[in-house]
Amino acid sequence: MVRVFVPASVGNVGPGFDTLGMAITGPGDTVEAEWSTTPGVTIDYIDGDGSSSLPLDPDKNTAGIAAREVLLLARETRGVTLTIHKGVPGTGLGSSAASAVAGAFAVNSLLDHPFPKEDLLPACIEGESYVSGGVFLDNLGASLFGGVVTCHTNMEKVWKVGTIDSLQVIVATPDVPVLTRNARRLLDRVPMSGFVHNMASACAMVAAVAREDAISFGSAIDDQVIEPQRSRLIKGFDQVKSAAIGAGALGCSISGAGASVFAVAERPEQAELIGHAMATAFAGSNMSCTVTLAEMDGEGARILGS
Repeated sequence: MVRVFVPASVGNVGPGFDTLGMAITGPGDTVEAEWSTTPGVTIDYIDGDGSSSLPLDPDKNTAGIAAREVLLLARETRGVTLTIHKGVPGTGLGSSAASAVAGAFAVNSLLDHPFPKEDLLPACIEGESYVSGGVFLDNLGASLFGGVVTCHTNMEKVWKVGTIDSLQVIVATPDVPVLTRNARRLLDRVPMSGFVHNMASACAMVAAVAREDAISFGSAIDDQVIEPQRSRLIKGFDQVKSAAIGAGALGCSISGAGASVFAVAERPEQAELIGHAMATAFAGSNMSCTVTLAEMDGEGARILGS
């Protein structure tokens, strides 16, 4: 038996729509895998955040599908039993992506790592796309490799850029979820000026990670294309963002499709103030939220024990 952990992630990271992802410390999914006499994949049970709505049928579960694909890749005839502990809420922190990565990585670990992480990506895509309805690599790549990643959907490629060890990540997660499919329906034509701005900002963020420059990274979190449209789905977003910046955040935007809102800062003491300000702003809109104080997770999927 092996037990693996996969971290939550921030998709898009502001202006990097479908191209940038960032793994964060703290919340994550834990999956245990062991050999079984029953062929294929069996899911024993699921507990944790939102587990009551998740199917035990492995062909309808993102972790089960990804695990099955790794068995097929390895031409393994033995069966595997999974237990899934959900620690990523389904509100903009890459919940389905974390489960897909965990399922694939757990089976690969049980097989004694015949495949490098890069080779597990197609299996992860197969699992996550069943839930999301498309290929989105920003959350998958961040959860698998850790740190900040950049990705190319058409090429189905992910590249790890690096981490900024000093960066503080603050996430405010309201109790009201936003479905990715609904959020994507809001997207309309993109103005040329906004397109160029977001391209430049995303490139600046990649350069900032390469230099481990927290200030430049935070100041480049400026989405002029997607955020104005998706923020309508998050009650009180404008007030929450203003509160975060006012409390000292270097940048603030929507995490993935939402409803989580993330901000970044340089020091832990700043993070606490920013988290409190964001929660207070959400409360002003009659919205309760959970605040997570985190950093970049530089490792991604890893084994906890065997």
